[in-house]
This record gives sequence, structure tokens and C-alpha cells, in this order.
Amino acid sequence: MDVGKDLMAYFRELSPTDRRHKFEALVADGAIEDDVKEFCELLYNERYQDAKKGEQKVDNWLFKLVYLPGLYKKRRIFRRGFKREIEATLSELHLADADSLGEMESTILYLEYRNAAKRYLSTCDSVDYASTMFGLKKAGPEEKKYQACEELWRASRGCATAAGEEERLRLWCNALHDELIQYDASLEKIYEEMDS
Repeated sequence: MDVGKDLMAYFRELSPTDRRHKFEALVADGAIEDDVKEFCELLYNERYQDAKKGEQKVDNWLFKLVYLPGLYKKRRIFRRGFKREIEATLSELHLADADSLGEMESTILYLEYRNAAKRYLSTCDSVDYASTMFGLKKAGPEEKKYQACEELWRASRGCATAAGEEERLRLWCNALHDELIQYDASLEKIYEEMDS
């Protein structure tokens, strides 16, 4: 499915508020088909709305990218909990029945996942990212890149393989991988080596 450059600009925007404005402008211009509009609105609301506090903006999928690497590390200690969390993740990411997704849903989900990964990677250049010893030892640029690569691998292929859910999480894994490589192509080799 070709989403067009205007809708692609929506998927590349990091600010939830700016994304909403871009989307509303596209709808007002009649540039989006109804089924695409409905699915994008559904994902936007699920991703950014705090279930407990209503309209407050959060990024539930960005939270997944922070939470899943830690879950992966604890997978052997909390085996049942790990499987339950992966099942919940599949549901939250609309992948519980991944094989039933149409082309439109798959494309939009892929782009939304890439947006979440792009937003995550935008935080990896901060001064404190990947620092150690209670924040006293700051990480250099290469250490930050390696850490970002490792965390995205754990949140995607690592969790998918450990849970035996490679097929249902394939779209998620592909999107995170592709966004990481766009962020820094030199990380491809490191990412692939993490599979072994």
C-alpha cells in the first residue's frame, strides 16, 4: 500500500500534538480514505491516551520499547510472567492475530511501529543515555549506539525468539530493525550478530 508523501510526513513526525494537527489537516483536505482514517485514529488513541487519566498524553508504545528489554533480561526468572506479558504485548500492538491483518493494516502498523522506534532513538543521544555507575560515567557516541542497538534487538527479535512468537511479532521486529538501520546503517552488523 502506498501511503503518499503527506501521510508519510505524519508517520515521521515525533510530537504527538504535531502528529494530530497533521492528521487533522489531511482529513480536512480529504487526502485520506475512510478505512485508513479510522485505523490511524484507533492507533493514535490507543498509543497516546492514558487509560487511567483520559486525555493526558502518554506514549504507550514508547513505553513498550523501554519495558521489553528489561522483560527480556528477566525472561528466565519469570517464565510464566514473560509469556503473559508477550501475549499482552501482542494484543496491544494488534498482532494477536497477525496473519489476519490486511495490507492496509499491516502497512499502517509497520509505519506506526517505526515512528515509536524513531521516537525512542531520538532519546538515545541525550547526555545521560547509557551512562553507568549511577550516572557518573557518561557513555561515548559509540557506546550509546551499541546500547540503542542492543535494546531494540531485545525489544524485538530477542523477545520474539524467547517467547517463540517470531511469526506474530515479525512486523514489529522488521519495523524496529528498519528504523535502527535508518538511524545508523553501521549498526546492521551488530544487530545481526546479536541473533547468535
